[in-house]
Amino acid sequence: MGSMAVSSLIVIGQVGTTIGLGLLFDTLVVRSLMTPSIATLLGRWFWWPQRVRQRPLPQPWPKPIQRDPEEALT
Repeated sequence: MGSMAVSSLIVIGQVGTTIGLGLLFDTLVVRSLMTPSIATLLGRWFWWPQRVRQRPLPQPWPKPIQRDPEEALT
């Protein structure tokens, strides 16, 4: 990212600078301010897996149909 920001190609430099600023914004603003405030606003709904439901019991496989091999030849 740093090499992209100081590249001699203007487009590559713009992409590197945009990625760098986006990373800084995400780290400093979103993760430190937005996430705790959203958690406070949502309260207990923020922790969405509230109750783990039991899985239904698996149904047994049906028995295969037994046919006479001679019927397949006719």
